[in-house]
Amino acid sequence: MDLMKIFKTDTEGIRRSHVKNLVTVAMADGEVDRDEWSLLVTIAKRLGVSEDEITTIRNNPDGVQFVPPKKYEDRVQQLQDLVSVMTIDSLINLRELELCKKISLRLDILPQMVDEILERNFSRT
Repeated sequence: MDLMKIFKTDTEGIRRSHVKNLVTVAMADGEVDRDEWSLLVTIAKRLGVSEDEITTIRNNPDGVQFVPPKKYEDRVQQLQDLVSVMTIDSLINLRELELCKKISLRLDILPQMVDEILERNFSRT
């Protein structure tokens, strides 16, 4: 099944789970700045999630269960999205980094993948 179809139907809660993780990473340093929110909204819209739904998830994160995608490449895409939110301000907060690595484990991906994504993203600049 195509990734976008999975996120659009979301019968298993995969897209809401991903948005919750994105919000959690964005809030890990105590605030969500404008750039983080803008990127979060862009990613969520790609998944078919409205800004109102993001706000609902942000206000009630415990109402969203963690549901990882079944396909490895979909889990890696989620991790890349998380790293993008973490680095949008060009600062890497230790809490955000630790959270991305914890989520990577829950996605059944080695935490070193976070470091590899960071290295790839920052070596381009």
